[in-house]
Amino acid sequence: MTSSAVGADYSTGQETSRSGAATSKAGVAAAVLALLLAAMDATVMGTVLPDVLSDVGGGSGGGYAWLVSGFMLAQVAGTPLAGWIADRLDDRVLAVGATLAFLAASAAAGLAGSFGVLVAARVLHGLAAGAIVVSSYVLVGRLYGPERRAAAQGMLSMVWGIAAVLGPVIGAAVTEAWGWRWVFFMNVPLCVVVALVVLVALPKGTANPADSGGRQPSRGFPAAEYALVTGGSVLLLIGLQGSSLGLGAIGTVAAVLVGLVALALLRRFGGALVPRQVFGRTPSAGAALATVGAVVVMYATVTVLPVRLAAHGASTTKIAVIVGLSAVGWVLGSAVTGGVVAKHGYRPPMAVGSLALLASTVCSATGALPWLAGATAGLGTGAVTAATLALLQDQAPAEQLGVATSAATMLRNIGSAVGVNGIAALSAVLVTSSHSENGAFWALTVLVALTVLAPALTAPRQRTTTH
Repeated sequence: MTSSAVGADYSTGQETSRSGAATSKAGVAAAVLALLLAAMDATVMGTVLPDVLSDVGGGSGGGYAWLVSGFMLAQVAGTPLAGWIADRLDDRVLAVGATLAFLAASAAAGLAGSFGVLVAARVLHGLAAGAIVVSSYVLVGRLYGPERRAAAQGMLSMVWGIAAVLGPVIGAAVTEAWGWRWVFFMNVPLCVVVALVVLVALPKGTANPADSGGRQPSRGFPAAEYALVTGGSVLLLIGLQGSSLGLGAIGTVAAVLVGLVALALLRRFGGALVPRQVFGRTPSAGAALATVGAVVVMYATVTVLPVRLAAHGASTTKIAVIVGLSAVGWVLGSAVTGGVVAKHGYRPPMAVGSLALLASTVCSATGALPWLAGATAGLGTGAVTAATLALLQDQAPAEQLGVATSAATMLRNIGSAVGVNGIAALSAVLVTSSHSENGAFWALTVLVALTVLAPALTAPRQRTTTH
């Protein structure tokens, strides 16, 4: 991957030459398309799952959960590795390699003749998707440089909201027309387009940060830290999905506790895969905490809230509108935040996003205005995650832009798992109350105040970068 110094050179070229501008636009277009494919692939399985199980089996004993969990766990494992590679190789190497791996996984999934092969393909999908997410954000960050990075990254963050809407819709339409296998086969030509655009549009030979005066990391691969990052994250996610994976209560608690201990050890042994700024009393640490808190609210709102509404007789159309509003809110929050960060710093969008998230959890807890709960959950999440990504990238050293980006992605993965499974588990704990879900969302309100609003109020007033 190129260094930020190289990214600054890109930015200069964009302002002074048409060829540089064309390269930038083509590179961003490829990054957006690749990220959209990875993001939609994370949401499409829920739509096609019934057809898949009737075709290749796997429905007995809860084994089907591995089609979703295998993807998520592999994505967690692939993300920090991709960040480490991103700081050492040419932009094109990781981008093309991840895209070709995604292509291979798509072809394997479409051709799968057994449930085991399909699970293996989904694991490869997860590894490739994790690398694509990191590659896309780092590529855009380095093409535009620090001055224009926030606005460009805000555009990429919009992709998640768009994918949340398009993924299930496209998956359902394609499955209905041609069968579930074509959901994966359609990725193949699109991956070819992405790889070709990256190879043609991006200049060759801009890999080594030392080539631009930056400090090239000289240490070998940090295997111990990688074991802590991936092991801790995977165990935490397994514990949070304990019921769907068939773990007992003891196994679930043990997985969560061991995972948390492993992640806590990163404070002492981390630094190569997760920037040390995340572990100290720094703006980056606050941004990391806020990222998790915001994503927890988003995924709890679009999973737990619809279940509760359905139990109270809400129509499918009403539930779909609420989920759609959350996705639209995420898109709008991300789109606006990039420009706000560039002009006014991190604090305003983080503070506004925090208030939107508080409004969402209060509406969910009281049962009032569920459509507003969905819209403000998306709006707040888009604003907070776009601002915190910019902060994490800006505060990281030039040679650690890749690992800073992968850390932000890992935090979002953890937040989504906690939001989907943790709140459901909390509701089960509160089952003695007839309003157990309400209690869970009141707990979320406290969580937002502590993990999102508090860091927002202490975030830097003005935007600063270390490179």
